[in-house]
Amino acid sequence: MSVHLIELNDRNVRLRNQDEILLESPGFANIADKQPVFGEEARKIARLHPRQTFSQFWSQLSLDPLANSEGHFRHQADLAFAHLNAIAGQNALTDEVIFAVPSNYNRNQLSILLGLVQSCEFDAAGLVDLALLRTAGAESPDKAVYLDIQLHQCVLTTFVQKEGGVERDKMVQIPGTGLLALHDAWANMAADEFIKQSRFDPQHNAETEQYVHNQLFYWIEQARKNNEIMMEINNKGSVYQARVNTGHFEQKTRNIFGRVKEELETLAGSDYLLHLPEDHAELPGLALYLNNLSPVKDSLLMENCMLHIDHIKGEPGSLSFITSLAGARQSSAPTESEQTNNAPSHVLINNKAHTLPAQLQFGPVNGSSTVGSGAIQVLASGGSGDLRISVSAEGVLLDIQGVGNVQLNGIKAEPREVLKLGDTIRLPGSDTLLQLIQVE
Repeated sequence: MSVHLIELNDRNVRLRNQDEILLESPGFANIADKQPVFGEEARKIARLHPRQTFSQFWSQLSLDPLANSEGHFRHQADLAFAHLNAIAGQNALTDEVIFAVPSNYNRNQLSILLGLVQSCEFDAAGLVDLALLRTAGAESPDKAVYLDIQLHQCVLTTFVQKEGGVERDKMVQIPGTGLLALHDAWANMAADEFIKQSRFDPQHNAETEQYVHNQLFYWIEQARKNNEIMMEINNKGSVYQARVNTGHFEQKTRNIFGRVKEELETLAGSDYLLHLPEDHAELPGLALYLNNLSPVKDSLLMENCMLHIDHIKGEPGSLSFITSLAGARQSSAPTESEQTNNAPSHVLINNKAHTLPAQLQFGPVNGSSTVGSGAIQVLASGGSGDLRISVSAEGVLLDIQGVGNVQLNGIKAEPREVLKLGDTIRLPGSDTLLQLIQVE
């Protein structure tokens, strides 16, 4: 049975089948030319034509009249319909489609979505909560929180066990914390550094401002690989440069992820597992300022859809929004084998994975500690002791002796901590980030 699924996260709307992602298209539309454009093509010219660019038609799906649409579209729903048709047209999509919908969609928005599909070449065969589908089968359902980073906001979703399965429970929207806010923070940082180091303001004209936004993820990826990079802009034959490192990008996310953390702790306290897509977890600063991360593999979305397809699918014209899945989670404690499968196997340091167990020792810059045979040393200031990562019956342990202000997931670490998959460690006076990972 061939099944198509559309994942309606406006950060990147995705069309999938059982085997692969067929298309990715961020929720942007641009009407600067006679023929409107959508997705990545529209995103790449958004700063050049801000008044002719729209990016809220999925998050604010409604029939409210649009301003500045210049006769192309009447309301947000028209834009959403055109985007759906653009996605379907690129893939000759004519059969049934499952929609994975954000938790924050209300009944009116779901009705509008189904109304749009009635005029498309394909049919809606199911509506299911995106957060539920992403996290189905994860451990500790009563502690699970799903983080959905959209274009304009973050959405937190919690779950409860019910009748042998799991049901979506609470939902919190955090406006102004989405990908666009992160982009603006990074772009402002880049502009500040160009001004300081080259006396050039890339935000002074639309072309260089757009160039910065288009380059951000490339610069971030290079900084992740090399820690320090040289950003470069060629403007009218003059080349301007600015040197930055990963810390520049991470620091600018502190306030945004700090707001998310406040809402998260209000919603779930301190005892939770924060589920999020793997690509979300790679955003600079997220692992520093948010705790208890549990990245989920992208493939799980379609795997869970197929596992529960009989429950999710309905008859076109009479669909229910699925917010619970029977038997989706295990209520019993994880077995020893499951605990092992979820344990870190390596520590990632400067893009190199070091196997655990191993003798890992981190000596201070001004100290004279001796590392043992096969040990790995990372220099840090602010102490005369050392820091060790070891493996015991308790799990993977972090022991700190005499190194001040070691941060675990962005918070000062205790002298002895039990580490879990995804945890990050930063030493005082060092730009090196240590991350606990699992290598299969």
